[in-house]
Amino acid sequence: MNYLAHFHLAQQLASHSGLDRQGLLIGGLLGDFVKGPLRGDYPAAWEVGIRLHRRIDALTDSHPRVTECLDALPTNFRRYGGIMLDVCFDHCLSLRWDELHPSPLTHFTQDCYQHVLPNKDQYPRAAARQIGFLADYDVLSKMGDWDNIEGMLARIAKRIPRESPLSYCGPELARQLPYIEQQFLALYPALQEQLFTEFNGNGPS
Repeated sequence: MNYLAHFHLAQQLASHSGLDRQGLLIGGLLGDFVKGPLRGDYPAAWEVGIRLHRRIDALTDSHPRVTECLDALPTNFRRYGGIMLDVCFDHCLSLRWDELHPSPLTHFTQDCYQHVLPNKDQYPRAAARQIGFLADYDVLSKMGDWDNIEGMLARIAKRIPRESPLSYCGPELARQLPYIEQQFLALYPALQEQLFTEFNGNGPS
């Protein structure tokens, strides 16, 4: 899952469990940038959010639906297939947004930025740059546009030192999108239920 899904799952869990919403949203960002054991370097609510982010990634990466999607990709795509699917899943979520959330997507994304931006000076530098970029261009509200998906994959490709198919995989992913969406729609509610079950208190350590 990419940022839109991480933020959506964080908000859903906060509503379900009573956990700190802002902390879970911040962790939804920081989970990509904070590595290693969590030892209290950040506020406790943020670290719960980071653990949530890590758990979402672990459950998604190990899910049979994701494995089936990866197996359907061309062989030369599979090394980077996880990145491709993360971005595609955000696209699928955006397309189904009105079925999954009561507020318009643009309202949701602005609310997320307002919760996450104020503390950016306390984030790792790369995380502060990322949330600034997402907010300045309201990237998350535009994930339903396939051109933006291809653009995001191309930007990720520029950050990878070795050659990758991320800059040209768009047409093949678009061809497979009905299958990817089918798998996403089976995966996502199961993922929500699993997280609701696990994060009754502070969640897995």
